Amino acid sequence: MEVYIITFLHGNYAVAAFNRLQGFGVKNIHLIQTPFSIKNECDLCIKTNDRKTLDIILNECRGRYPVSNVYTQINKNGSFVYKLLP
Repeated sequence: MEVYIITFLHGNYAVAAFNRLQGFGVKNIHLIQTPFSIKNECDLCIKTNDRKTLDIILNECRGRYPVSNVYTQINKNGSFVYKLLP
């Protein structure tokens, strides 16, 4: 199963984007604390489990909410590793 983590410039952007997406009826998204191994300026991020939802999130955030990075979550030897997507 693919897991994507979308980080934002600030936590307020993550909350605003999450609320907007929920208002549009987008399912399969979760507002979570940013994993420690990819900590950056933002303490909150959005997690999704499929590429289609990731594309919807990125399209809705373009120009409104500054997306910092997008990571994919990989389970390696019982722990999670996060890989930055280009």
